[in-house]
Amino acid sequence: MSEKLVLPIDVRSEFPIKEQYVFLNHAGVSPIPVCTQMTLTEFARDAAEEGPANYASWLHGMKLAREAAGTLLHCKPDDICFIHNTTHGILIIANSIDWREGDNVVGLAHEFPANVHPWKNLKHRGVEFRLVPERSDYTYSLDDIAQVIDAHTRLVAVSWVEYGTGVRNDLTALAELCREKNVYLFVDAIQGLGVLPIDVEALGIDFLAADGHKWLLAPEGCGILYVRRERIAELNENMCGWCGLQNPQEYDNYDQQYRGDARRFEEGSHNLMAIHALGSSVRLLLDTGISLIEERVRALTSYLIEKLSEKGYTIVTPHPWEKRAGIVSFAKAGVDPARVVRNLQEKKILIAARRGFLRASPHFYNDEGELDTLIAALP
Repeated sequence: MSEKLVLPIDVRSEFPIKEQYVFLNHAGVSPIPVCTQMTLTEFARDAAEEGPANYASWLHGMKLAREAAGTLLHCKPDDICFIHNTTHGILIIANSIDWREGDNVVGLAHEFPANVHPWKNLKHRGVEFRLVPERSDYTYSLDDIAQVIDAHTRLVAVSWVEYGTGVRNDLTALAELCREKNVYLFVDAIQGLGVLPIDVEALGIDFLAADGHKWLLAPEGCGILYVRRERIAELNENMCGWCGLQNPQEYDNYDQQYRGDARRFEEGSHNLMAIHALGSSVRLLLDTGISLIEERVRALTSYLIEKLSEKGYTIVTPHPWEKRAGIVSFAKAGVDPARVVRNLQEKKILIAARRGFLRASPHFYNDEGELDTLIAALP
């Protein structure tokens, strides 16, 4: 089925990394497409030759990037805040809630540390961080999460897709649970955004953050934070700065109010070059079509699971598509993941080792021939 899909872009010209590498580590740090390379080059040229003379144009580029992010998440553009990385987004939320001593946050065991330490660090405020364990199949039980939530729980923090196992958590069920329990839902979306469609408003997600350097195919150090508009009034202003004011160019007006949307958390000067690059990459994904990308990644990962199983590997990632995304984690007795990754890199095949598993993460522009090359090179 995947071979019949027609992509609306010239994959090889947009991703020249295919000329040298079999790149299957989009759950790590991804290559950027040529359109984004050109955006960066043009911004640098303009800044070098014109200085800030075209600053209004730079701000317009940020506006377009914000609109693209809003389209991706199905939310209003002003509900998007540009952040330095996922951790930055989590810190904004963790430090903007007026915690009470005795409150708790519920998270999942084996999360990437970005979604652990900001919550764990609240202990000095008297906030407990509780972890729900994995089941034997590496998934998490909604009943187990519900049992950990109590009258003092203020927020549930989860990853959309787990970085180590590729398990996709059910955001629909989690959002319903959080509404029922009257707690906030925070989603670290970095391993799903760019592969899977999402409608944050329809789901009722309160907060969502993702850096751009994985499945969004953008440079490191620039991402997006979504804050549900209805939650703004419930958050404090500890993480707000002058750029989040209603009229930030009124430099001498210290008494003005902050914006009533997520942009209040853009505390100071923006990394406009990185924001332009993020916008370029997101527009490429939107132009390709998120539904088509999902279909392509589903076909590639299904093919990979089949071929790995034939070669004797145990597949850690769940087989049903609704329980996974672009990550396939796998293992075999006697095979050292770190050594395999090193040996493959010498052959210009790039995957990763996480949590004692091998991890491959193809994106929509990869092809079955590249997966065959990986399979042939594995022990």
